Amino acid sequence: MLRLFGATLLAITVALAQEPIPGRSSSPTTAETISPDTIFIFRSPRPLLASDPRLTRTSLGGGLEILFSQSGFGLGGYIEYRSTDVLSYVLDVGFSGARNSSEIETLYDPITGRLLVPDKVNRLFIIPLMVGVSHRLFPESLGETMRPFVSAGIGPTLIVSTPYEYEFFQSFGYARGYVRAGGFVGVGTFIGAPSRGSLALHVRYYYIPFGGKGLESIRDRPITVFGGVFLALSIGFD
Repeated sequence: MLRLFGATLLAITVALAQEPIPGRSSSPTTAETISPDTIFIFRSPRPLLASDPRLTRTSLGGGLEILFSQSGFGLGGYIEYRSTDVLSYVLDVGFSGARNSSEIETLYDPITGRLLVPDKVNRLFIIPLMVGVSHRLFPESLGETMRPFVSAGIGPTLIVSTPYEYEFFQSFGYARGYVRAGGFVGVGTFIGAPSRGSLALHVRYYYIPFGGKGLESIRDRPITVFGGVFLALSIGFD
């Protein structure tokens, strides 16, 4: 009797264990299709990056520039209006020395104790004020931390001449100024995320013709075209 009761209980337990899973057919099928749990949609992150406030900049900004050329180093500043993500308009001003490439202080003056440049007659300085445009390159293929660009501009340049025979600051009391038209072309790249400001390295070529017989820095060797190649480090503040 106990054996019969145990066999019956075992049969009931096995039958209950074979109950179908809810939502699934109890009849056997040869191939059952299961709906996917997850759908992956791959889209370009560019719209998200463009709307990310950490990567965007205001439309108006400005900054400082450190200039390097064969005449030494100079300083400058700029104001920038960003019309679109790739196009900007810039008002740029700089201050730098200008000289012949062979000027070396090799002559000692025992009276003043200064080292002098032989045959030098004038100290020359240029102050270009340029209105330009900057266009970003490859915005869709490069990330936001490396943003190359090309630029160009035109505007007046103040050329200042001071007599070399006087001490540096004293000579500005005898300064002469000349205004000439000029322009520049350049190429460079911004470095770092836009939210952290605008750090840029760029190379510019300035062309500023003086006209006539030019202006002397070294006696009998007048400079007829000012400017040349400048390497600039720009630090922007939005």
